Amino acid sequence: MKIVAKQYAQALFSEIKDRAEKDISSIINNFVEILKKDNCLSQMEKIIFYFNDLWKKEYFLVEAEINIARKIEPELKKEIVQYLTKISQAKKINIIEKENKKLVGGFVVKYNDKIIDASVKNKINKFKNSLIQ
Repeated sequence: MKIVAKQYAQALFSEIKDRAEKDISSIINNFVEILKKDNCLSQMEKIIFYFNDLWKKEYFLVEAEINIARKIEPELKKEIVQYLTKISQAKKINIIEKENKKLVGGFVVKYNDKIIDASVKNKINKFKNSLIQ
């Protein structure tokens, strides 16, 4: 039976979890040797993807992407991080800012599999729909 990327990621995560930093390097080297031996180095990208997913879930980490028309103000960023921390129960939020000139105002936040659309366009569309109904 062939081992799939997700299984490799789970095995690596199990070995690394709760280990001292000094041990992790040798564990990863051994892991890569196993992948070479099994002729599965081509699965490395998928393994890393699944491993990162496991790591984030275990340590309550959330990556959030904020699309905003111009550079985000520090106070707004702080409020967004506090809000995301509260609703996601994450211990750490990593914010990736992306300027989107198509946004007139407001912002759109994407995290995990959720989207918070606080853009002006979305608010106008909601208002328009409420008038139609």
